[in-house]
Amino acid sequence: MIRKILAASAAAMFAAAPAIAGNIAPPLAVSGMPAPVSDWTGFYAGLNTGIFAPGGGVAWEGGAHAGYLYDTGDFVFGAEIAVNYVPVLPITSVAADVILGYDAGSVMPHITLGNTYFFGPNDFGVAAGAGLSVKASENIILTGRYRFNYVVVPAATAHQGILAVSYRF
Repeated sequence: MIRKILAASAAAMFAAAPAIAGNIAPPLAVSGMPAPVSDWTGFYAGLNTGIFAPGGGVAWEGGAHAGYLYDTGDFVFGAEIAVNYVPVLPITSVAADVILGYDAGSVMPHITLGNTYFFGPNDFGVAAGAGLSVKASENIILTGRYRFNYVVVPAATAHQGILAVSYRF
């Protein structure tokens, strides 16, 4: 009988051992560095260069741009005005675009929709594009963008490949 009591006591003691060990401190959570907070909100201005391909030709273009972006956390909304000059043709254009982008930290893929007025031939057109902006620092933004222009009258198209450097204020 004593053997049965000792065996039952030993079994109960071993079964209750995890309940007794409740004072052990929980493991510390390992925290890495917090993710950097990137904000695209603000005015910016800069210079751009690229190729301008109306019809079947290809020419170099250069210009300046300025705009404003507003970062909501996930999405970035903005507007930009650019003046470009194509010396070979010679054509000067003024473009106004609305920008919708995705805030992926220091990278922002985006689409554009706007219009362009071409001085020289005096043509007005609509435009759409897509690009990628990358923050080299909190104030320097590098952008690559494709822009498709459609001139209404006379019906014509032009493609632009744009590389831009901007300073964010």
